[in-house]
Amino acid sequence: MTILGCDISVVNASVYPVPEIGKRCPDFKLDNLVNSRQKQISLKDFKGKWLIIDFWEAACAVCIKRFPEVNRLQQIFHNDLSVVMIGYNELHYNRGIKKLYLQLQDRMHLQLLAAFDSVLFRRWQVNSVPHIILVNPSGQVYAITNGLDMDSAKVRELLDGKNPKFMGITFKWDFDRKRPLLINNNGGPDTGYLYRSLLTHYMGEEFDGIPIDLSVYYEENKAGFQLIEVPLSKLYQFAYIGTWYYGLYQDSLFGKFSSNLELDIKDSSLFRPDVKRGENYFNYSLFVPPGKANPVYLMQVMQRELKNCFGYDAQLEGREVPYWRLVLRHDTLVSFRSKGSVKQDSSSPMEIRIKNGSVDELLLDIASFHQDKLPFIDETGINYKIDIQFNALLTDLSDVQLGLRKNGLELIKGKKWMKVIVIRDPAQK
Repeated sequence: MTILGCDISVVNASVYPVPEIGKRCPDFKLDNLVNSRQKQISLKDFKGKWLIIDFWEAACAVCIKRFPEVNRLQQIFHNDLSVVMIGYNELHYNRGIKKLYLQLQDRMHLQLLAAFDSVLFRRWQVNSVPHIILVNPSGQVYAITNGLDMDSAKVRELLDGKNPKFMGITFKWDFDRKRPLLINNNGGPDTGYLYRSLLTHYMGEEFDGIPIDLSVYYEENKAGFQLIEVPLSKLYQFAYIGTWYYGLYQDSLFGKFSSNLELDIKDSSLFRPDVKRGENYFNYSLFVPPGKANPVYLMQVMQRELKNCFGYDAQLEGREVPYWRLVLRHDTLVSFRSKGSVKQDSSSPMEIRIKNGSVDELLLDIASFHQDKLPFIDETGINYKIDIQFNALLTDLSDVQLGLRKNGLELIKGKKWMKVIVIRDPAQK
């Protein structure tokens, strides 16, 4: 496969229409011919037959290797098929292409109609070779292909009235090296990537919520992973834990992983999102080849990309970290043992009310209002069903502590060995 160096952008496509699948092939006129009884040929000379217009250039090894196969197709189907080989004869790289073809013709025993023309390359925006226009007997373009899968079996299907598929042209877009690839169709459509990792500042996009767990998101989409409007801390949590919503109450990581990052850095401003100004929120989009798209690989890629973009050294470490301990007061005389068999949890933001429930449910009601705080761990030793009721503004942790204290419980700070994401400034070399 060869990408041509010509600048086709100087040609006005509205003046010179280009071939389009399903539409009539634009007319053409070619002279400078080999193996032709005519001095000039045009589209009308091939009416009633299938036509292969095969563009090639001197540096295209794939093109030249295909010559014997194209020649064989012409010989087998000569009653129903015509082939025109068009060599790119611009003067810079392809000077002498006609002489080259004649040498190849003798060596390969070719009997193909050939023309040498650079104007049609530009008018039809042929910027890569091999480039084949397949035209049906009525003059309509059936396919635009690189021809690598064109063989006698597919040609026979064409002649039998079937509709075989052909590989499309890989390179058919202008590319400006000064602009990012695939942005605004630069070098191809914006869906033409095999692997894409994109990190941006949040710019006010509307979206339908933040996925909680990378594995669940992957199972639902099988295509990659995307986040919109998340603080930097959540990006690191997804990259190193696989979720941002963990360790606060009875999930699989509870009591094992700290839900807060340890920031051993001089400037932590990027980790302080400003809701009013909308600053320090980010978007992240990652798509990888399907064979590699699994949660572990996605996390590994995210780790590398965060390092590449922000420069911090990050890793999971074991540390003594703070947490909230729920314990019995030493002087408590309160009995929590449930007096009924009907289970009820009718807690609200202003009240805890649990009947025939558990201490874990009590902590869940509290922790749900403090998801960005420390984990809440039961150390009461209570292993039976409980009844408990008290008024407290659950968003105010001091008010919750007061309500618990009146009911014979204490919510106090402790320290516990957990794994934590540690962020450091890069080591100086």
